[in-house]
Amino acid sequence: MFRLRTRRGFCSGSAAASIALSVGSGRAEERSAQTDSDWEVFKGRYIRPDGRVIDTGNQGVSHSEGQGYGMFFASTFNDQAVFEQIWSWTRDTLRHRGDALSSWRWVPTQPHITDTNNASDGDLMIAWALRRGGILWQRPDYIDAARAILADLASRCVRKVGSRTVFLPAMKGFDRSKITIINLSYYLMPALGRAASLDPNGPWRALMETGTQLIQASRFGLWGLPPDWLSIDKKSERIAPAPGFPARFSYDAIRIPLYLKWSKRMVPSLTQSLLAVSQNWSMADLPAWVDLNTGERSPYAAPPGFRAVYQFALHGADALPILPSVKDSADYYSSSLTLLARIAAMEMV
Repeated sequence: MFRLRTRRGFCSGSAAASIALSVGSGRAEERSAQTDSDWEVFKGRYIRPDGRVIDTGNQGVSHSEGQGYGMFFASTFNDQAVFEQIWSWTRDTLRHRGDALSSWRWVPTQPHITDTNNASDGDLMIAWALRRGGILWQRPDYIDAARAILADLASRCVRKVGSRTVFLPAMKGFDRSKITIINLSYYLMPALGRAASLDPNGPWRALMETGTQLIQASRFGLWGLPPDWLSIDKKSERIAPAPGFPARFSYDAIRIPLYLKWSKRMVPSLTQSLLAVSQNWSMADLPAWVDLNTGERSPYAAPPGFRAVYQFALHGADALPILPSVKDSADYYSSSLTLLARIAAMEMV
């Protein structure tokens, strides 16, 4: 039902050029020009003329996550035409009939949608992008659509587990009789902060706090890293890598430090763990996954998007090295991580 990633696997204007001008440094302008170029490469490789964003590492499927990323990138680079194409395809193709959420996956073969469950991170990213685009282009309809998504996420995907308010990965399948399963990379911290400004009475700030606390407590294995999937015992509130999923720091969890650093909520213990991993294997040979039970690493190196996240997470804005470019990545997900890290670095300056 739900994906496991494999090897195949808010500034109001916020156009990259505007950010660079506000910084006023040659280094920032260089980064901005490269990131503008990255957006053009991303569009050409992964966005179809009808607005569908293609996951080239997973047999050409599309996800609500990818649609959200595409909309977010388009709003960042003031590309309203592409934004509208992506939003129109998403709204017309993935949107549920009974709520404002989206089906999580579309496949090229018929039937295109075989599972109408949503993915909370995809919906949250779409809402963030709609808010961003609504402010930038003065489109109240985008803002209204973002509010509708947030309202349904709050009612359908937020639960109280003991003392914690948690963000379910989807409406169905993760709140079980004895445990609740969450994905800490779905706590998209910058988007949760924007959701709180759009919906002050919603659960968003509580999710940011409990999400940060869970990440601080989720230190497993030799490297003290959080897993892709985490279980919370409903009675004891004990946390552990979720049963039924590989106990790995991998293609999902790599987004945790990206979102924490972006929202200025980085957990020092996670920084230390990432530094230890990068020093043990080097930036050029980062593992795509680390098994949190055995310490085993992937037999192949992580894609360049992982290196972009590590470098962004481990360096201050003034000392940030030049990150990999989208051209360096061979697939949609690595390219997305790269572009997210580049935008986050510019917005934090």
